[in-house]
Amino acid sequence: MSPLVSVIIPTYNSERTLRECLSALTSQHYPNIEIIITDSFSKDRTKEIARNFTDIIIDAESLALARKKGVELAKGKYILFLDSDQIINPDTIELSVKACDEAGFDGVTHFERSKIYKNTLVERLINYDKWIFHSEEDDDPIYGTAEPRFFRADLVKKIDFLDNPPITFELAIINLKMNKMGAKIKFVNAYIYHYETFTFAQVARKFFRYGFYYIPALKRFPNLVIHHSAPRRTYFTLRALKQPFLFLGLFVLYGIKGLATFCGIIASVFKPRC
Repeated sequence: MSPLVSVIIPTYNSERTLRECLSALTSQHYPNIEIIITDSFSKDRTKEIARNFTDIIIDAESLALARKKGVELAKGKYILFLDSDQIINPDTIELSVKACDEAGFDGVTHFERSKIYKNTLVERLINYDKWIFHSEEDDDPIYGTAEPRFFRADLVKKIDFLDNPPITFELAIINLKMNKMGAKIKFVNAYIYHYETFTFAQVARKFFRYGFYYIPALKRFPNLVIHHSAPRRTYFTLRALKQPFLFLGLFVLYGIKGLATFCGIIASVFKPRC
């Protein structure tokens, strides 16, 4: 019998993309999947939609805690960490299990691309960014950019940080901890498509929230956080210059991300005093 794969999906007001995300899971070539929804008290139809696909729906206070609770509930041999705005190809789980079961790998990194919805400049910049760092197949936990999302469950459940997870960088930290345990991770030719933010204002709001929880992550994992805050080595390749206009646009995009994160850090410092 095919080993069970537990797909953990944190949600918050995810009704716009959740049905497509879950439909892609029920359309997988792979037959043995459990879907775990960990919801941060959505105010829209997220839970209603989720109930059409799974009975495993629990509440969680934050994204990192949502992943933690999902891991605790998971019964599968493998765990796939998926976001509610991500869509996977029909063969993604099948190819992931095959890489681990037949080739002896402990985890899998997929190729990620943006799912262009409104064809805005921001969407195209983020898609180009994803293309650069996934085409280099660089998933080193410190110096790389791509992040694996599919792992052996028994290894994930040994990761100590899950007892007190930081709010940001949680997937990068899982990758780092797996690497320190000697896990073998492989890129497979399987794809995850991600609905992106549409505007620079949405990017700024997203990274302001990241900044608010940046310092706690920095204190616990300084080497990882510092390197993930700086330009990674994939940006210093000839491949990155393939589309010069978009490459230059990445400077604007990352400038906004950096400024918004800094503002979030300042807000996190002064909030307790206000």
